Amino acid sequence: MKELELSPRLQAIADQVPQGARLLDVGTDHAYLPVWLLRQGRVAAAAASDVNQGPLERGRETAQTYGVLEQMTFRCCDGLEGAGPEEADTIVIAGMGGELIAHILEKAPWTRDALLLLQPMTAQPFLRQWLITNGYTITRERLQREGNKVYTILTVRGGESPAYTPGELWVGRQQEEDPPYRAAYLSDLIRRRERALEGMRKGEAMEPETIQAEEVLLADLRRLEKEWEERTEGTQ
Repeated sequence: MKELELSPRLQAIADQVPQGARLLDVGTDHAYLPVWLLRQGRVAAAAASDVNQGPLERGRETAQTYGVLEQMTFRCCDGLEGAGPEEADTIVIAGMGGELIAHILEKAPWTRDALLLLQPMTAQPFLRQWLITNGYTITRERLQREGNKVYTILTVRGGESPAYTPGELWVGRQQEEDPPYRAAYLSDLIRRRERALEGMRKGEAMEPETIQAEEVLLADLRRLEKEWEERTEGTQ
């Protein structure tokens, strides 16, 4: 049997799961991540949850195929419903919108005592703002390319967080370990916000406050791009 291989996105998440963790994969799909971690001996226990039975059944099939079915728990539930710190100390919520991730965490305040690995597909500014104003701190951000898309993975714990600038709410605070993607990520976002601002200025019904906020965001993104260029030039 061929060994299970993770996609680049899931592998980037798996790389950040601590050895011996008790893992809960929320919104699992095929349960590839927890099954891989069990096969590698990386986690002490693994649970997978989903709001629908279909993904859970596919997850059970994956676990059975790779011989770890007896080591896993599967739960059909909404988000973290019924889960608690006694079950998991490391929680993965990947492949969902940022607003849905915030909604899930809002109903489970005990997650401030856990390690969270979050991979939002949309609404990253909303999620970052929600986290830093609700008792969480983002300790690391990692960018990972898969196909033509770059994904953001947030490593989060409970704790106080400094305020983010408008641009940082959109692109985060990736550090030196992400230079292959950070520059392109910033450049692409700046181009998209420039087009958005141009469209706003042409719109007759657009509120001046909205245009001004977009101008502030774009200026901050350009500042972050310049700072990143200066930092990476200094390390070459």
